[in-house]
Amino acid sequence: MKSRLQHMLTHPVLSLIMRLYLAGVFIYASLHKINFPAEFADNIAGYLIVPHWLVNPLAVFMPWLELVSGLFLLAGVRVRAASLLIGGMLVMFTVAVMVALIQDTPIGCGCFQSVGEAISWWTVLRDLVWLAMTVHVYCYDRLVHLDRLFMLKPEELGL
Repeated sequence: MKSRLQHMLTHPVLSLIMRLYLAGVFIYASLHKINFPAEFADNIAGYLIVPHWLVNPLAVFMPWLELVSGLFLLAGVRVRAASLLIGGMLVMFTVAVMVALIQDTPIGCGCFQSVGEAISWWTVLRDLVWLAMTVHVYCYDRLVHLDRLFMLKPEELGL
């Protein structure tokens, strides 16, 4: 029974489903932020944990990192690197939300739209679930990787 459950939880198809889901989440989350960086900068500043000189560069850079990482997950290119980046961002987001909750800062999440849900412990739980999915993708994903199909191995180059 344990072996069967372990086989189901580590199956590459489950990991592929999680990878595509996370790709969709991060691509969708990035689009509004890319189109409205000033609103996203206001959201970042609302957390009161980022120095003011870093708010605008983060508001411009982070959505593009989300988009590129999501596209890499979707296409199956450098999946482990993309999942590391997404995992790092999720850790950062989770810590920021937890700090804001502990400080009792009344702000919206800023995850998908500038005006949206207020942060709560459910936001932390959601981010932790996504972080667990990212770890699963990092460890067990091995299906439909385009970089394995189109990139040459060093042995093929004679190196």
